[in-house]
Amino acid sequence: MNTPVQNMNDGAPILHVTGLRTQFGTNVIHDNLELAVRPGEIMGIVGGSGSGKSVLLRTVLGLNRPTAARTEMSKH
Repeated sequence: MNTPVQNMNDGAPILHVTGLRTQFGTNVIHDNLELAVRPGEIMGIVGGSGSGKSVLLRTVLGLNRPTAARTEMSKH
């Protein structure tokens, strides 16, 4: 049985991060970052070495504590 792929613009995000601020001492990594991932969406994170990709993923996963953020995850 095939399940239809959801339109990426349908429904609420399964992950929504707003106002993310990450810093280590005086070094600000992310400032007021917003990220939303909807059901069925595939997202890539790209950037140069030291641009904060791993810090972003570790923070969203809860492995790093952000300086400020609001994170919402829904169950689908």
